[in-house]
Amino acid sequence: MKTLTLFFLIVFTTVLTVNAQITEGNWMVGGTGNFYSSQLKDNNMTSNGIGLELRPNLGFFIIDKFALGVTPLFVYTKAQDGNSAISYGIGPYVRYYFLKPENRVNVLTHVGYTFYGNDNSNEKNTALDFKAGPVLFFNSSVALEMTLNYNLNKFATSTKYNIFSLGLGFQIHLEK
Repeated sequence: MKTLTLFFLIVFTTVLTVNAQITEGNWMVGGTGNFYSSQLKDNNMTSNGIGLELRPNLGFFIIDKFALGVTPLFVYTKAQDGNSAISYGIGPYVRYYFLKPENRVNVLTHVGYTFYGNDNSNEKNTALDFKAGPVLFFNSSVALEMTLNYNLNKFATSTKYNIFSLGLGFQIHLEK
C-alpha cells in the first residue's frame, strides 16, 4: 500500500510541474480522429449517412501558442442507401492555444481548409473546418485533445453540406 501511495504522489508531483512545448520554434506532430453522422440535402432530396475521418498533422509554432501547419485528410463515408466512398485530401491550418504554455490543461482553437476528392468521381471538393476544445498534457511533449468540430463542405457540383462531430486527437510536441 505504501508503494502505491508513493507512486501516486510521484505522478501527481510530476503532473503539476509539466511545461508544454507550445512555444516559438517547436514542432507538433499528431492527428485527430472524428466519427460523425451527416445529412446531405440536394435538390429536395435528403440522404443520411455516417463517416469516419482521420487527420494526421504537422505544425510549427511561429510564435508562442500559435502554430501553422498542414494536414492530410482520409474519410470513409457510408450513406443510408448502402453506398460508400473513400475521400482524401490535404490542406493548411492555423491553431491557437489560449492559456499559458506552462499549463497542464489548455484550450485550443483550430481553423483549416482542405482540398479533397474521392475514388468515385474526379470532383475537386473543398472543406472549411473549425474545432475547439480542451487539451490535456501528460508531460511536456505528449497531449490528448478532445474537440467539437464543425465542417462546411462544398462539392464541385455546388452541393453543400455541414458536419458537426466530436474529435479525439493525440499530439507530440517536439522541442527545438
